[in-house]
Amino acid sequence: MNTKDMLIDSIKYSFSRKRTFLFLGILFWSLSYSSDIMVEHPILAIFLIPWIIFALLESGYLATIIETTIFGSNEYPKFKNPKALFLKGIEEIIIVFVYSFFSIIAFSLIFLDVILFGIDFPTIILLIIFIISLFFSMIMVEGAIINCEYNNSKLKAAFEFKTIIRKMGVNRFLSSFCIVLLITLLVEPLVTDYSEELHPLLWTIIQFTVLPFLAVLSARFLGLIGRYHFKID
Repeated sequence: MNTKDMLIDSIKYSFSRKRTFLFLGILFWSLSYSSDIMVEHPILAIFLIPWIIFALLESGYLATIIETTIFGSNEYPKFKNPKALFLKGIEEIIIVFVYSFFSIIAFSLIFLDVILFGIDFPTIILLIIFIISLFFSMIMVEGAIINCEYNNSKLKAAFEFKTIIRKMGVNRFLSSFCIVLLITLLVEPLVTDYSEELHPLLWTIIQFTVLPFLAVLSARFLGLIGRYHFKID
């Protein structure tokens, strides 16, 4: 399946189950609402607990979409066993953190360098290193998640670096990956920031519709990359 067909399939898939779509909308709304409360009233940091729970459940469910898609399913997975989804969400966070570690270090060095010395030549070098490491880490995160889900969510499989690189099939994988990168790093943040400036009713509608659509779209698309563009032994 080529990239265009994968994108069309992902769009159709995103709208194929209204109840689950609504459930994801509730999760996104809950995340945003909890975040707003903590920002406006730091004393209510207790809302951090439900925020973490909602975030991990959401991440775990999206990982399940990736897994079921890889193994040929064309339907939304049922929402069951919250504990398993919670653990899946933790795995996703660990994968992202480990592969983003060098990018985080580079960003921290840039931040300190700007504070202490202002913008100079070393800052530019660090910025270039940061951009390169971020791009590479994002590619590896996608490959790691696919390999992890292909191996029935075994976290160890996410760090089989040589295996992941070998299975990627760089040309096709990169062309497909750009779609996921565009959605997760550009479209979703822009929609989120823009919605915060709107009327509360419009903000709520976006939380219940647009953001879940983008999340499911990217998860389904990543699963299709795993199904068709990831070299399976």
